[in-house]
Amino acid sequence: MEGGTFLTESIQKEFGRFVEVLMHCDGKDDEFRDSSLRNLEIQQKNFGTLALPYYALVDSTGKVAWQQGGVVSEAEFLKALRSVK
Repeated sequence: MEGGTFLTESIQKEFGRFVEVLMHCDGKDDEFRDSSLRNLEIQQKNFGTLALPYYALVDSTGKVAWQQGGVVSEAEFLKALRSVK
């Protein structure tokens, strides 16, 4: 999604309301293996899944408002973004 859906004008407009947090969980090189494993542990603890890719939207109170693993369509993601207050 980083190379397609995230770059569309409608998604970019909605992103302006959010703070992006990006956690890489699939590093295979020695340089990134430890941090990737730590990130997977954080993902499991906070979202109950090890799915990759994985996307979550958290509202301004810290509550998880939407979460989805795997491929998400632009329409579905836009709807999710717009539902977060």
